[in-house]
Amino acid sequence: MDTRAIKFKDVAVVLLVSLLLPGIAHPSGSLWDSFLDPKDGKFDVSNWLIERKGFLPVPIITSDPAIGYGGGAALLFFHEAAEDKEAKLVAKEDDVLILPPSVSFGAGFYTENGSWAGAAGHFGSWREDSIRYIGAAGGAALNLKYYGAGLSDDADKSPFSFSIDGLFLFQELTARYKKSNFFLGGRYTFLSTDNKFDLGVDDIPGVSEDALESKDAGLGLIARYDSRDNIVSPNSGMLNELIVSRFDTFLGGDFGYTQAAAKTLSWWQLLPRLNLGVRVDGRYTSGDAPFYALPYIDMRGIPALRYQGESVLVTEIEPRWDVTDRWSLVGFVGSGWTDSGEEGAQSYSGIVAGGGGFRYLAARRLGLRTGLDVAVGPEETVIYIAVGSANW
Repeated sequence: MDTRAIKFKDVAVVLLVSLLLPGIAHPSGSLWDSFLDPKDGKFDVSNWLIERKGFLPVPIITSDPAIGYGGGAALLFFHEAAEDKEAKLVAKEDDVLILPPSVSFGAGFYTENGSWAGAAGHFGSWREDSIRYIGAAGGAALNLKYYGAGLSDDADKSPFSFSIDGLFLFQELTARYKKSNFFLGGRYTFLSTDNKFDLGVDDIPGVSEDALESKDAGLGLIARYDSRDNIVSPNSGMLNELIVSRFDTFLGGDFGYTQAAAKTLSWWQLLPRLNLGVRVDGRYTSGDAPFYALPYIDMRGIPALRYQGESVLVTEIEPRWDVTDRWSLVGFVGSGWTDSGEEGAQSYSGIVAGGGGFRYLAARRLGLRTGLDVAVGPEETVIYIAVGSANW
């Protein structure tokens, strides 16, 4: 293991323990009582978030090999649905929210190689969860490495260093079909970028001059099935979705291409304390897509943009063992494949990454689990702070 990863893990553990440390001591006081669950007396932020409308600070540990080690913070603000205030309980003894909460957030980070990013957004659930909205906007300046997509098998695989400065906008709205678990809707994405390579663009396969300073805008149609028992940290149920997007000049971009993304995420309660999550995620791009828009293997332990192709498939499993009602151990392993779509060009098969970590049920009424993961990939060992099932 990289010695830097060991040191950074120590820092991450200290940060996470400092977040959970109040559960060890029990000082008196009305403010402190907001962080104790009346059901078991353990540290819990449910009442602070729901009743007192408090913010949840989340440390960001950035250890992706693509941008280096760094850190930042996110602030999450939970809004209880009006319908939940009326109905209030699924079971009075558990005091669990019936409907998904709306969440506003702001986040930012900075890394050792000079990369930074900041964003703000909102997830809204309205009319008894019949309408869902996700919106976000932000900016970033990232120093990355481009490994190429569709290079010939005998090409030099050394990465090309480049920087990307950009602004982005994301808007998504879906509506539930009657009382079913099916949602239909659409999304709009916009990205304005200024890309600079250390080498001249003529020396970099797969990168065109018009992709250096460009805009990329697309409109997508969404079909989604969601039967999860909890949208933040599911124990059972499925999330299946198909998104077909068209990127074109009339939408505000500089490129014309089509993307299709299909995935299924499922969670199974195998035993009272044993849960299994399964992910199958496929993406396909056709047309004149810029190099930064090609899909890549997106998996814990794999650097962003490391393995790209015209089409990508990822499979992953994640068992979770609830050691106690609050603490859990997780493991995960996955594999990814890419296809360049061109005869004689580089494709990747069976790229494997895996690891393990732990979770703490930090907000019982929301079902929110937080924790830490250590992932081992083909080239790197990477650390992630997990908030809910965000890794998927």
